[in-house]
Amino acid sequence: MLKNKISVTKQIRSLVSKNIQIALLMLTTSMFTIMAAHSAWFEKLIPQGETYTVREIDRDLAFVIDGFIYDARTSCFLAVGDRVIFFEGRHGIDYRATIYDLDSRERCNVLLRGRLYE
Repeated sequence: MLKNKISVTKQIRSLVSKNIQIALLMLTTSMFTIMAAHSAWFEKLIPQGETYTVREIDRDLAFVIDGFIYDARTSCFLAVGDRVIFFEGRHGIDYRATIYDLDSRERCNVLLRGRLYE
């Protein structure tokens, strides 16, 4: 009788551990599926449009973007050569604009100061 109890207990433990393994596998699979879906969703949030290049920088405060001087309203961490898209506002036209850095995937609020004449 004791052997029967031990064998039943072993069977129950093996069933429970198999159920736990299956549940963990399903949870992990669903987590990866959700992450992939969110990744695709976030890619859609990246603005589309004409790409401009940062030509010059003055201490993270002023930027020359394809012939126009912009001042940062907040700290912007742009580098020379970064590709940007105007998220809100138009390049060289609107006084206030928000640019999106395609390289670091950050937004930056800027003010148009004028055209750079060389």
